[in-house]
Amino acid sequence: MLFLLPEFIMSYALSSSARPGSEGIHWHMYAKSLVYILVFYIDYYYVIGNTLTPKVRLWRFLGYNLLLLVCALGISYLVWYYFAYLPRIAESATRPIRNPEKFRLMFVSSMLRDAVMVILTVALAVALRLSDHWSALERRRRDMASEQRETELRNLKSQLNPHFLFNTLNSIYALIEISPAEAQTAVHELSQMLRYMLYESPSHVTLAQETSFIRNYISLMELRLSPGTVVTNIDIDTMADTAISPLLFITLVENAFKHGNTGDSNDKISIDIDARDGVITCRTHNRFDSHTVVDRQGGIGIANLRRRLLLIYGDRATLKTTVEGDHYTAVLEINIDQKVLKQ
Repeated sequence: MLFLLPEFIMSYALSSSARPGSEGIHWHMYAKSLVYILVFYIDYYYVIGNTLTPKVRLWRFLGYNLLLLVCALGISYLVWYYFAYLPRIAESATRPIRNPEKFRLMFVSSMLRDAVMVILTVALAVALRLSDHWSALERRRRDMASEQRETELRNLKSQLNPHFLFNTLNSIYALIEISPAEAQTAVHELSQMLRYMLYESPSHVTLAQETSFIRNYISLMELRLSPGTVVTNIDIDTMADTAISPLLFITLVENAFKHGNTGDSNDKISIDIDARDGVITCRTHNRFDSHTVVDRQGGIGIANLRRRLLLIYGDRATLKTTVEGDHYTAVLEINIDQKVLKQ
């Protein structure tokens, strides 16, 4: 359309006004447009792809395009010679050329115009091809970044599972000597949790599924604690079907049991998960032995959790940990887009 429409309008106007009875549009009027189209596609699909590379010098690109320019001008000359000059010479017997110099000047200006058009056509081909190349590189960069992100998330999750399993097995090991029956129950609970982690944990789960997993974990941990040691408050009714990334809360809950001073029945472990107005909050609080050095930034579990939150939610998620005396508090907040996971 870019190359043919101007020629169509011009050729129709010229054929309508030049001589009565010559209103028909002949194919040779479009010969130059076809030349430009040919130059464009040769440049776009062959010349640029084979010359504008790091291993090829720029002179090859210029050489190929100079050859294209010469060929295009040669075709333009032949079109002018056979379909403009010779017919005009044949008519000169009945309608002499009044100003031959002007006629030749029109030919020169026409050739210059054709040369400029060929150069602009090459420039257009280069611009479009480089734009396509840049878009392809940008898509590849995004795909590589996405693949790297997914790989890193899988690696972080693979680090999380053994860490969680190690702590849980220690708890069951301690329970075996005290109460074998409760240890059997704990093993069953653990198998249910591992099934969720390994087979029922896709990229997204509902908040209800995730909190159900947390409830099972807390029940497992309570088997070795005095009644009333753990205070749990989970209120997610308004956002129960909201989709979130799995295994985000387990690190905080696990650390509360791991570092909490559970040997004293008066020291409580508080676990609160609240969801409302598009914000999910998980807060854990526990006391720890004052003789134990506590890292305010957390260990490998907290570091992995921070990394996962950054990769998944960016600045829409925050994790703050504070130590005041022998009290440790962790607060995780996620600003969720309201996307409901279809069941």
